[in-house]
Amino acid sequence: MKLKLLVAAFGVVASGFALADSYQAEVNGQATRFDTDGISSKYESYAVGGSYYFNPVKTENSPLSEAAYLGKNSNFFGAYSYTEGTAYTPKTNTYGAGVEVYIPESFLYVKAGVSRNSYEGNKDSDWFTTVGITPIDGLLITTSYQHDAGYDANISAKYVTDIGNGQFINVEATVADTDHAGTYKAIGGDYFIDRTFSVGAVIGDDDNGSSYTVRTRKFFSEQFSGELAYSDTDYGNAVTIGASVRF
Repeated sequence: MKLKLLVAAFGVVASGFALADSYQAEVNGQATRFDTDGISSKYESYAVGGSYYFNPVKTENSPLSEAAYLGKNSNFFGAYSYTEGTAYTPKTNTYGAGVEVYIPESFLYVKAGVSRNSYEGNKDSDWFTTVGITPIDGLLITTSYQHDAGYDANISAKYVTDIGNGQFINVEATVADTDHAGTYKAIGGDYFIDRTFSVGAVIGDDDNGSSYTVRTRKFFSEQFSGELAYSDTDYGNAVTIGASVRF
């Protein structure tokens, strides 16, 4: 019943926005409820973020959630998240900001940013960078470097393409060596029933176990969307609900 009421509320809010075929900024928010197996530990995490694009993002003829990606729209971004503390984990505040750039007149891609974590009176700052190439339309291949952790071999790929009749697919994959969990492998994707609605899943695996996520996102107008995801791991499960607004 709560989910039905929330979806209805999304629809009411979305009806207040006029239709448009471009946007230049997006703000999003998420709330996640974690339920850890084997111990009485339920806690929540909240996140807000946003992006401002150098040029307006055109949305015609593409899935709305992938319009900026397919249009190679460079942007500034920022995010903040708060995770409740439990008897087993500290309360954590995380801040981040950066820039994502598709180099004009080339196939090169660069993303860089800084982050700051605050927990139990401690504060840690770090910076990261991601570089990649876009050899064909809809495909991005990247590798990332984290300053504090150093570079461990990793590669990620994302491909979005039109499969006809107003439908699209998104396929994503990652392979990365890690210091604490061996080789991490993940594959996932989304099927766009139409430009406004997608359903998808992600499967991940490393030495610590496997994870499975199912997710969906719906645009009630070109400006307003809602999303829902459920994740199951060897340590527990999580439910995430979110919304975004574009301007």
